[in-house]
Amino acid sequence: MKEIYSINHKQTSINISGSKIESVREKNILKTGLRIYKDGFIGVSGAIGKFDADELSKRANSALKAKVEYPYEITSNIKKDVIINNEIFKDNDFINEIEEVLDYLRKNQSSFIFSNKINMSTVDTSLKNEENLNLNYKDSAITVELVFKEKSSSNIMDGAIVFEDRKYNKNDFISISDDFLNAYKNNVEFKKEGKYPVVFASIDDTPFIKFISDLNGRVFGTGSSLFSKNLGKKIFNDSFTLYNSLSPEDICLQPFFDAEGTINKDYRFPLIENGVLKAANTDKKTAAMFNLPLTGSAVCDYDSIPQPGISKLKVKECEKTAKELLGGDMGIFVADAAGGDFTPDGNFATPVQLAFLYDGEKIIGRLPELQISSNIFEMYGNSFRGVSKNDIWPLGNIKAMIMDMDVKKL
Repeated sequence: MKEIYSINHKQTSINISGSKIESVREKNILKTGLRIYKDGFIGVSGAIGKFDADELSKRANSALKAKVEYPYEITSNIKKDVIINNEIFKDNDFINEIEEVLDYLRKNQSSFIFSNKINMSTVDTSLKNEENLNLNYKDSAITVELVFKEKSSSNIMDGAIVFEDRKYNKNDFISISDDFLNAYKNNVEFKKEGKYPVVFASIDDTPFIKFISDLNGRVFGTGSSLFSKNLGKKIFNDSFTLYNSLSPEDICLQPFFDAEGTINKDYRFPLIENGVLKAANTDKKTAAMFNLPLTGSAVCDYDSIPQPGISKLKVKECEKTAKELLGGDMGIFVADAAGGDFTPDGNFATPVQLAFLYDGEKIIGRLPELQISSNIFEMYGNSFRGVSKNDIWPLGNIKAMIMDMDVKKL
């Protein structure tokens, strides 16, 4: 049985250097993977761009000789299209719009230098086989990763303005940038170490590192995970629900199906529901090997064999705004934290290179470098306040996840 996994990625990438557009690069790359299933084995081959179908089949058949086992039921008899037709820009407006933002920043935030990339992408992904599987997904989004550096700073970079969205508004982009940069210029004292509400942007993977590693189905199934003995047990806060999500509501440019064609209800699978550990991330092989629920978490390159992974971790929002979750407290917003990690027993600590004082509606000013610490069972247990129902900024669909943590000055 033959199966074709196809990804067509079109992108216009604006490279920014010295606060100006340095270059514009366009690409249109088609990647095609062919899988052949035979006698409980799988063979895979791939091509970039135009390809000879007979040659692709020949190489996939040859790969069967490696005897890679795949004795699992192939996804079949499903036809589903999710086509998001969102025209963000017309013709060359993308370049003009970004140039207008940069022109504003050069004039009104002249103490900073801006660099890095802003991309406009369209991704068309399909998975089809001879057992009547026909899945198609198409989506477009703008991805902003604008790095800023204060001219007087000796650092290579001081921070970044980051968001991804299917919509765009120049004034919103400018407003987000001004909020960040004006707060950065406003130095705020950190007077006393102790326990504070710490605010993570929902796109930040930092607080999820342990879930990413220990809710991998293979790690979980072999008993190497911190959570291996907790399946079905309530180990976190009642209000904490964690999904592995491929929902278009939660993620851009990623198809609603996993690399094996598995589709979850509402495109999400609850790994943790109301504090109860329900599942670890599995593909078909891992689910069968360890007798775990199939979570539709198979990932792979177009020309490789699926394995368990994570596309996006999504925490369910509560019914409160960020300001309501803070309850009158001032929060510490984590804008950049690198170098931290979890220990095997779940203790967590990380330096925070860039932190802001946050009142639930706006970042107020820049705090000195800090260190935050806790334990994963505290972070998502008694110390977990929740994820805001409202967005932090008008672009990016970014919520505030708030938990109490120990904070001290570095």
